[in-house]
Amino acid sequence: MNTRITSHPIGDPSDRRFINIFVNDRPVKVFEGETLAAALWANGFISLGHNPKTGSNRGLYCGIGHCYECRVTVDGMEDIRSCLVRTREGMRVSFQGPEPERRNHHVD
Repeated sequence: MNTRITSHPIGDPSDRRFINIFVNDRPVKVFEGETLAAALWANGFISLGHNPKTGSNRGLYCGIGHCYECRVTVDGMEDIRSCLVRTREGMRVSFQGPEPERRNHHVD
């Protein structure tokens, strides 16, 4: 099951270019320039980390940079809000804390 929109009356996503980023050192295909949060979600990464106090999952919540729940490490910089960063070729992303389980519905 692919969670990406394949047609839309306002914009045609078919002309978007796929690139590779690396998530926990594994290559993942994403659309160039989409938000990192959207790219991770579309590839089955729903939980992006764990709350250090409670152990509960963190992930995309507000989508506009207010809540800090979608923080990941990007190219060695910690606490980057994935909803505010655009994907680019070769970007290296890692989760903070134990790696969350990946929803297995999308084929890379």
